[in-house]
Amino acid sequence: MYSKKLIVYFSKSGNTKKLAEMIQAQVGGDLLSIDDPKPDFSAYDLVFLGTPNYSATVAPDMAAYIQSIDLTGCTVAPFCTHGMGGLQNVGEDMVKLCKGAKVFPTLPIKGVDVAEGGEKLTAWLKDNGIL
Repeated sequence: MYSKKLIVYFSKSGNTKKLAEMIQAQVGGDLLSIDDPKPDFSAYDLVFLGTPNYSATVAPDMAAYIQSIDLTGCTVAPFCTHGMGGLQNVGEDMVKLCKGAKVFPTLPIKGVDVAEGGEKLTAWLKDNGIL
């Protein structure tokens, strides 16, 4: 269903990067950090956006990145790593930030559990029709 996939992430501790790499291993696509040059988002039919949970919301660096791009008409699959707080407002705030995009429910995985999060990731990908 989705032929051109882009995975963009912000990671401070490395957990969100690891989850982004796990997504790429399952679905393919291009993998970028928010520090890499911005691509043409309209060239992709599915954009994954990954952030750690910072103070109950999207990390400021990722929020600023999303606000600097045009996701109108894109399909966005957000993912989040977190500590003890869980998803909190990350999912709702991703929807607000991704103006004009169709946004899937956010995948939350506890940072210390990322390495063992493959089953949860696969289930999320299947639930959203990505796999």
